[in-house]
Amino acid sequence: MGCRRRARAAELIRVTDRDGVLEIGSGPGRGAWLCAGSRACLDRATRTGGLARALRVAVGPAALEALHDRLFPAVP
Repeated sequence: MGCRRRARAAELIRVTDRDGVLEIGSGPGRGAWLCAGSRACLDRATRTGGLARALRVAVGPAALEALHDRLFPAVP
């Protein structure tokens, strides 16, 4: 969704909105697909507003930061 690349489901992750929290994995409702392990895909999806459009919700900076931290945890 972010980079608009087509890939198998095994190469993608699904993001859903659950009461203002962006969840990773399968679940009910609308979802957005991002390339697994690709910071560029997530960055483009947030920069262009594609993530919010796909989920049809307003996505705040705190929710985006939490999603980024879950997808790309800091290495100690």
